[in-house]
Amino acid sequence: MQKLITLLVLQLALLAPIATAQENDNPTVALLSFGTYDSNVPLEMGFLDTLQVYEWISAEERALLNAGQDIEGDKINIIRGSANFDLPTVNIMVEDALDRGADILVTAGAAVTQTALNLTLDQAEPTSVLFHSIYSATHFGIIDAPCLKPAHITGSEYTPPYEEAVGVFLAQNPDLVRIGTLHTSTDAGGIHGAERIGAIAAARGIDVESAAIATLSDLRAATQGLVNKDVQAIMLPIDFTIGAGLPIVVTVAKENQIPVFYPIPGTVLSGVTIGAGFNDYYNQGNHTALLLDARLNGSLDIETTAVASLTGVSVGINVDVASEMGIEIPQDLQDAADITVRDGAVKLSQRFLSDQLDDFGAPEEMKQMVFAIADTMDWRPLFQPSEMSDGNPLLDQFAMMIEFRKSPAHKAADAATLASLQCTDELIAEQQAVLDAAGE
Repeated sequence: MQKLITLLVLQLALLAPIATAQENDNPTVALLSFGTYDSNVPLEMGFLDTLQVYEWISAEERALLNAGQDIEGDKINIIRGSANFDLPTVNIMVEDALDRGADILVTAGAAVTQTALNLTLDQAEPTSVLFHSIYSATHFGIIDAPCLKPAHITGSEYTPPYEEAVGVFLAQNPDLVRIGTLHTSTDAGGIHGAERIGAIAAARGIDVESAAIATLSDLRAATQGLVNKDVQAIMLPIDFTIGAGLPIVVTVAKENQIPVFYPIPGTVLSGVTIGAGFNDYYNQGNHTALLLDARLNGSLDIETTAVASLTGVSVGINVDVASEMGIEIPQDLQDAADITVRDGAVKLSQRFLSDQLDDFGAPEEMKQMVFAIADTMDWRPLFQPSEMSDGNPLLDQFAMMIEFRKSPAHKAADAATLASLQCTDELIAEQQAVLDAAGE
C-alpha cells in the first residue's frame, strides 16, 4: 500500500509542471535517467557544454540546469526525470515526459532506453530517442547492430573491457585465489558481466563466489554472504542496481578490510578501492548533444545514423580507502591512475587532463597553465558541478573551454564525426550478413 501511495505522489509531482512545459512553441527535450551515478555527472557536463557551444542554451539557463532545474528556454525547453533506481517508476517517468509534450527523449541507461523504445514504437510518428550511458546496446536487445535498429533511435554504447579491468585489479594483489562477485538477477548486463569476470578469473586459477540479488534491499546480506565465504576481494560487473548500491557494498567490504573493484574509474569517488574501464563519459555526453543539435536543426536523419561504439581503458584509485584498510597499492599502479582520491581530494593525471584539453582545442599555453596548478587543485567539482562556488577558478576555465569549442576547426571536427556515422546501403548489408552468418 505504501508503495502505491508513493507512486501516486510521484505521478502528481511529475504531472504538476505540464502547463509550464507547453507555454511556448520551442521543442521540448526530456533528459531521463534510471538514477544518478558518478559517471552521469561528466556525461551531463559534456552534453550541456555542447548545447551551450551550439547556443541552444545560454549561460544563465545552463546555471539553472546545473542546479537540477527544468528550463523553459529561449530556444528549447528541457525537462528532467529520474526513476531513482526504481524499475516500476521508469514507465511512469517516460509516459510523463511524453504527456508533457517531449519532442525528443534523451535516455541514460538500458532500462530507461528499453522503456522509451517500447512506448514509442507504436506511435504514428515515433518520438525520437537518443541514448547514452549504455554498454553493449545489442546485448540488451535495443539494437541488432549499429545500423540495424528502429528508425527513430540512435546514440552511443561502450563495451566494458573486462579482460583489461581484471588485469588491473590483479595488479593490486597478484596472489588472489578467491574473489566474490554480485549481480542483479533481472539485469542482463550484470549477468553477462558477472559471467565474464568469473570466466576470466577461473582462467587465471582464481575461485569465484557469485551471488545474485533481486532488489537493492538484498545487497547488504548478499555482500556479507560473500565475506562469510572468505573472499579476498569483490569484483563487480557493470549492473545498474549494484551501481546504485555501491555505498552498501563498500561499507560492508571496509568493515571486513576487503577491497572492492568496479569497471568504472570514477566510482572511486564512491569508495571503490580501484576502478578500471571506460572513462570517456564527457565525450559520450558531447556526442549525444551533437546528435541533438543536428536533429533540432534538421540536418540529422536518425534512421540512417549509426549507433557509435566507444572504447578505452582508464584507472581510478582511492588511496584513502586502501590506507584505511591497510591495503597497499603498488606505486606503478598509482602512477597509471587517471583519477586518484588522496587526503580527501580528487587528483587527475596530466595525461587525462591533456586528453580533455585536446578535446576542447585548448592552446598549448593554456595546457601548460593547467598543468602548473593541477597538483594543487581538488578536481572534485568536475564531478559535482552543482556544488562549485562562484570563486572556484575552474568556473573561468570552463567558460574559456566553451569559447574554444566554438572555433570553426572544432565545429568542422564535430561535423566530420556525425558524417562518419552514415549508414550506407553497403554497411547495412555488411552488418546484416554478419547477423545472418551467426544465425540471428
